[in-house]
Amino acid sequence: MEAIVEVKSVYKSYGLSQVINHCSFKISKGEIYGLLGVNGAGKTTLMKMILGLQRKDEGSIFVLGRDICEHQEYLSNVGSMIEMPVFYEHLNAADILSMHLMLMQKKADISQVLHLVGLDNAGPKSISQYSLGMRQRLGLARAIIHQPKLLILDEPLNGLDPIAIAQMRELLRKLADDGMAILLSSHIIGEIRHTADRIGILSDGCIKQEFSVAEKALEYGEHFEEYVVGFMRRNEYEPVSS
Repeated sequence: MEAIVEVKSVYKSYGLSQVINHCSFKISKGEIYGLLGVNGAGKTTLMKMILGLQRKDEGSIFVLGRDICEHQEYLSNVGSMIEMPVFYEHLNAADILSMHLMLMQKKADISQVLHLVGLDNAGPKSISQYSLGMRQRLGLARAIIHQPKLLILDEPLNGLDPIAIAQMRELLRKLADDGMAILLSSHIIGEIRHTADRIGILSDGCIKQEFSVAEKALEYGEHFEEYVVGFMRRNEYEPVSS
């Protein structure tokens, strides 16, 4: 399977504080990879390094087969929503997406994308009147409207009600089935279990274990979350599975 992202032995520290410690993993075309870890595990830092928003100290990051340090063109094939999405508050959803398309030098059906994320009835309402859930939906719309090959989402289900969460999962599955690679972070095990194809557990700055969700769910059934929590609590970890 074609690797869209490959992180190789990446290291990052802030002064004496080590954040990412020789971390390695890869994501294939059409795969949803769930990055699971407690708050402060380094999930956001890792995503920002893939996006070139933070510099790594050591290691290599490849996107679409090329080292990101050697070219910036890959960013036109990447969509992202990191932390809380920020918008010009006086604009409406269509304005935001139109501006993004101009920046990316792409064309798309704005009304169709707003429908996909459940904002087709937002109309001329300014962003200042949006709820947290509406902002999350618009952030996702902005991330996917230029049809990227890689989508990076940091805690994307925050602020969504149960119906919206189910709709978001369905949309992410559709995007992956259409060939998009998706990197999804969370500290909520149930959220990752029902969305991702594979999970990588980030602890002490690196992927301590990586597994197929379907295989582990079949093995542990209703005790899946207990298994993951128990693993994360242990001081001694199993090696990463091949």
